[in-house]
Amino acid sequence: MTLHLGDFVDLSGLMGSARKDPDSPERSSSIREDFDAGVNFVRELAPHYIFEGNHEHRLTALQYSPSAIVAHCCTSAKSEIYNMCKYLKAQYVPYDIEKGWRILGGTAFGHGYMFSESSAVRDHVEMVQKPIVMGHLHRIDRTAGRSFGAPVGWSIGCLADIPSMHYARRQRSVTRWQHGVAWGEYVEGGQGCTVNVLSPVGGVWRYPV
Repeated sequence: MTLHLGDFVDLSGLMGSARKDPDSPERSSSIREDFDAGVNFVRELAPHYIFEGNHEHRLTALQYSPSAIVAHCCTSAKSEIYNMCKYLKAQYVPYDIEKGWRILGGTAFGHGYMFSESSAVRDHVEMVQKPIVMGHLHRIDRTAGRSFGAPVGWSIGCLADIPSMHYARRQRSVTRWQHGVAWGEYVEGGQGCTVNVLSPVGGVWRYPV
């Protein structure tokens, strides 16, 4: 079972700052180039579940934009994503705080919604009331919830080109961003999920054998 937890595209060119500020550096970002790179990556990964992240949700939020050009761009891009999911026979999970989770071995997998620097992972665990694995935060983090059994939440990092994300380069939180992937095993139809998070060492990915 393979999952992609979302944000496989950046779409910074669709950010409000990019659309409103003629001097925004995000205005020069190629939406087509960014989109194709993300979709091609997911197509090669061939996951069973593809989660809509807040970056892909920019397409959903703007598909009815009063700007005909923006609306057409977003509608066409969403159609390409759906066609990719159909080709891969993958389920596209919506960016929805209640419906955007899938349970494997008693652990909830989802993109993530809250982004507090100090408590986001814990807040998700306590909201869902079970162990969670999430993306969204771009950092690796492990925190237990303040509830019976101390369910554990994981933020598994990202695979983005972090230096190119100019809109965040003045935020201190960027210093915590890390590349990472998660792997493990779960009990199908039962309770039991082991999560291992891997990040590169010296720029080299060293997978267990």
